[in-house]
Amino acid sequence: MTAQRVQARKQRRPRQVIAALNLRIVVLAAIIVVQLWGLAAALQASLAGHGAEVAWILGFELLAVAAALIVARGEFSEP
Repeated sequence: MTAQRVQARKQRRPRQVIAALNLRIVVLAAIIVVQLWGLAAALQASLAGHGAEVAWILGFELLAVAAALIVARGEFSEP
């Protein structure tokens, strides 16, 4: 029985890694879409002459970049 359990664990690990990678891709894609939307909003606010609003949006853009870097550099640990 223990040999079967060990083999089952080995088969689950690649599935877990694939699932984690897929989740990372989805999160990064969502962050990138939000960044593009934020840049469009900042451009629109800039053209309308709302300087303070542009500063806030660009600040949030920097936070989104930091979040993307943290997610992208994440490490996988095997149980």
